[in-house]
Amino acid sequence: MPKKRKNIVVKSVTFALFGMLIASFAVWGIGDIFRTPAQIRAVAEVGEQPIHQRDYARALKREINRVGRRFGAQLEIDQARALGIPDQVLSQMIGRALFDQKAAGLALLVTDAQVRRLVHREPAFQNSLGEFDRNRFDQQLRAMGMGEGEYIETLRRDITRQQIAGAVSEAAAAPRQLAEALYRYREERRVARVLVVPNDSITDLPTPDPAALEAFHTEFSDRFMAPERRGVTLIQLRVADLAAEVTVSETRLREEFEARFEDLVTPERRTIEQIVLGDEETAREAETRLNGGAGFATVARELTGADPVGLGALEKEDLPMELADAAFSIEVETASAPLESPLGWHILRVLKVEPAKEPIFADVREQLARDIAMDLAVESRDSIANQLDDELAAGATIEEAGRSLGLALRYIDAIDRRGKTPAGEPVEDLPPDRFLAVAFETAAGTESLLTESGGGDYFILRVDAVTPAQLRPLDQVREQVIELWRAAQRAKLAREKAEALAERAKVGNELETLAAEAGLVVSTTAPITRFETAPARTPSPALASKLFRIQPGEVTTATAPEGHIVAKLIEIQPADPAANADDVAAVKDGLTGALQGDLLEQFVTTLRAEYGVTVNERMIEDLLATF
Repeated sequence: MPKKRKNIVVKSVTFALFGMLIASFAVWGIGDIFRTPAQIRAVAEVGEQPIHQRDYARALKREINRVGRRFGAQLEIDQARALGIPDQVLSQMIGRALFDQKAAGLALLVTDAQVRRLVHREPAFQNSLGEFDRNRFDQQLRAMGMGEGEYIETLRRDITRQQIAGAVSEAAAAPRQLAEALYRYREERRVARVLVVPNDSITDLPTPDPAALEAFHTEFSDRFMAPERRGVTLIQLRVADLAAEVTVSETRLREEFEARFEDLVTPERRTIEQIVLGDEETAREAETRLNGGAGFATVARELTGADPVGLGALEKEDLPMELADAAFSIEVETASAPLESPLGWHILRVLKVEPAKEPIFADVREQLARDIAMDLAVESRDSIANQLDDELAAGATIEEAGRSLGLALRYIDAIDRRGKTPAGEPVEDLPPDRFLAVAFETAAGTESLLTESGGGDYFILRVDAVTPAQLRPLDQVREQVIELWRAAQRAKLAREKAEALAERAKVGNELETLAAEAGLVVSTTAPITRFETAPARTPSPALASKLFRIQPGEVTTATAPEGHIVAKLIEIQPADPAANADDVAAVKDGLTGALQGDLLEQFVTTLRAEYGVTVNERMIEDLLATF
């Protein structure tokens, strides 16, 4: 089977500024940089730095798995595409590559001391006393599916990116006066006495006459429209369908096996434990004791106060380069000489060796057959797509072209913009992404362009018929019209009643008296801000803005979800920045973060112009088709 790689994800060390940058990439998207030039062999090129297909595939798999764990289910690729995960992953990789190129141009260096200091300060790696705990460090890396070498290299790159991001944005700071003014605006609160006239309290409605219903049916015609529908003839070119028709010869399988032999080899793995010491002198003392016959665990406990740290079964590339050669050259049950890495001095011991394993043809035959079939299907898809284009360009109808190329045609009698039939049922098995948009952009009687859809598939359609959106006859929707008319009448009369009560309150009548006369109840709101919408604190999202337009003792009205409100402002509670220094500081931090984000956005735009970014969309679609 193909060799599995470890995840390269630094979850435990977070850089806030670079996090903002990556988030902004996810928001911007990358549609403006998609190209498909033949010379690009990677999924993307950032200046001279390629983003290889295999690296993108690994990063995408990790992110799909991470999001799947959050949802408690394994995501399919179509679900991942709907969430925008493939674009987000590529955007993040492009952002990192831009910063890496800038760091290389500036010749930025990261010392071992910087790496060690950052690792030791990371809370996820510390014990209850706030001290670096090697066992916690190793546990975290195992949970992330990372080797120590991968982690250190990723951390080095993140440090240089942070250096650049910090240099660009750290000078931006929001003035305290601005933060205080914004805090006062946001945190001022107002309290009101309110009564609500419920819509359903209006019960004496007249029976609507035919003329009133006709007028209402016409006035609110948008509520009673049958949507535009289209009849469509469709041809789909699906890679999975083409792959299912491919038969791979035994000769081809053997050739592929030989060509991919090295990639299919399972590399040697070694189960390793280590003692990590703070300085060379202590490491040499440990070496002397081990050479004198002391047990590995005994030396570890005597010099570190803890047992040796188990690293588990690792491939050579999982270790830092300072340790890898020694770890894969010593004999089982023997200790290495002291070795220095950015995390300290190490003495390694190999507990078990799993030799490299060459692939057996029978074990990988099915996977090779699937891979070859998919590759051939992609080639076949491209060839058929070109032939289909040529046939249509030569004047063939979509039926003639389909028959000539042995392609199945599908007829959809009527579909609306939501992908539903006239009965309201979804039309099954439609091409994802652009199908509905293309179906409703194409003129009646004409074919669309051959269009790529999700997973590297294609479709082409012809619009056979268009049924315009039209008002359903009153006889078909009479009950709905009557119900909507009654609801509108109740809301109208409740509003009029509330407005009349408000006018009486404005000339000195107490709300309690008015409520008693009308059989209603008066209550007091919680202190609410001008942005308050929570139902537990305000009877209406519209009330807050109304209260902030009046002064204490004044009366206003507002529409509520189930009725109409009469409100009298009784108290203003100003915000006091001096009494809430932490909250003001949080506002200031938020403003500063926004300013820094704007600077980073402008800086990345400059980097993109400086280095150039090109994405091979075809290669990405072909890759996604294999997920």
